[in-house]
Amino acid sequence: MHRVVLLTVFEGDDLARLNAILAEVGCEVVVARALADLEKVEFDQRTTLLAFGTGVIVPAALLKSMTRPAYNLHAAAPAFPGRDPHHFAVYAGATRYGATLHLMTASVDAGPIVATELFDVPEAIKPGELLQLANAAGVRLIEANARLICSEQPMASLVDVAWGQPKHTRADFLAACRIPADISEAEFARRFRAFDGEMYDNLTVEIHGWSFRIDKTKGRNS
Repeated sequence: MHRVVLLTVFEGDDLARLNAILAEVGCEVVVARALADLEKVEFDQRTTLLAFGTGVIVPAALLKSMTRPAYNLHAAAPAFPGRDPHHFAVYAGATRYGATLHLMTASVDAGPIVATELFDVPEAIKPGELLQLANAAGVRLIEANARLICSEQPMASLVDVAWGQPKHTRADFLAACRIPADISEAEFARRFRAFDGEMYDNLTVEIHGWSFRIDKTKGRNS
């Protein structure tokens, strides 16, 4: 039986769904949560690595040791590589979003794109909601390509699309969350929607060495 090492943080029903999809094409699933878990796996001729919903960066040496292709499911459209894409997509006012399946390389979100699952972005969507839709698109993408993911040869590209620029980093996200004291009302509203609100508490302003955050318990008009 072919084996897929699923590198993910998903649990419960989400993990069960992925297990069922891969089992349907004859794959045994081994769940890995951290780099230490991967280092215990023998990546032989019947083992494929699939990463989905994880912040673990697989080292180049480990990728090189694998005899079969490794894939990453990036829960974002190709236009938004890198960290925190759902936040930057909301900030940019993206009208199309989705999930991207690509061959894994040592450089994050840089490997050849083999398939995408895109959708229209609902108006006034929040980052957390967009991430949920992107994860659902990722599950559909795996379901549509499970048999190819488990094949011995790397998937040929099913789409003619390249990664967008820039590739955002955590430093970019933190910079966007630092609010200048003279920010305009329109720009503040844009950043609040994209980087704060919901369960997030990210925006800060620094005054005389002190860092201040929004007290959302009071609200704008209280």
